[in-house]
Amino acid sequence: MGMEKVLQSIKKAEQSAEQTLSDAQTESSRILSDARRDAADLVAKATEEAQASIQSTLDAAKDAAMKDVKSVQKKGTKDVESVQSGAESKQDAAVALIVDKLLNQ
Repeated sequence: MGMEKVLQSIKKAEQSAEQTLSDAQTESSRILSDARRDAADLVAKATEEAQASIQSTLDAAKDAAMKDVKSVQKKGTKDVESVQSGAESKQDAAVALIVDKLLNQ
């Protein structure tokens, strides 16, 4: 009878060990699955943040470029007005010179 109890005890210990191993494998699979999901979430979040940062940088560069364009445009307009003004002020003298040259030929 003592031997039978020992064998039952060994069998019970083996079953307990198998259950512990099964539980450990299940837990390991769950942990691995959670880690993969967390990694995918981190990659997605980092991608979103990078895209937002890129868009922000592009928007800032566009705004700066538009300011430069407006500044150059304003200067160009002033230069054109200056040339036009200078031409208008000399127009009467140029016409008089041409008329004088034509009449004195």
